[in-house]
Amino acid sequence: MLAITCDKCRRRFTPTVEEIQGYLTNQQGKKHTLVICPHCGKGNKVGVQRLQQAVKFSLPAPAEAAPAEAAPAEEGAAEEGAAAKAAPVENLAAEAAPAEAADDQPPKTGPA
Repeated sequence: MLAITCDKCRRRFTPTVEEIQGYLTNQQGKKHTLVICPHCGKGNKVGVQRLQQAVKFSLPAPAEAAPAEAAPAEEGAAEEGAAAKAAPVENLAAEAAPAEAADDQPPKTGPA
């Protein structure tokens, strides 16, 4: 991830990995490339080494990418597992709602 502060409007922005790779292909052997601010449209000079470093650290390791690509049959199982993990959270929220409603009522006074 690369955070750049615009020289003109002083707002920070983060170009995507695809945008950074596009800037690297268009560098034409220079030490710097112009990265366009999405807020004001001004080109900001950013060092090629800084862009290369951002791409290097943002790309996943080959060991992590291989299992994700090799398991298309397990996608259904993974989606079911994700849905099962999400269900308890919803149940907890549903169980907590009546308790919160009871706390909103004023305390009862008088003989019991």
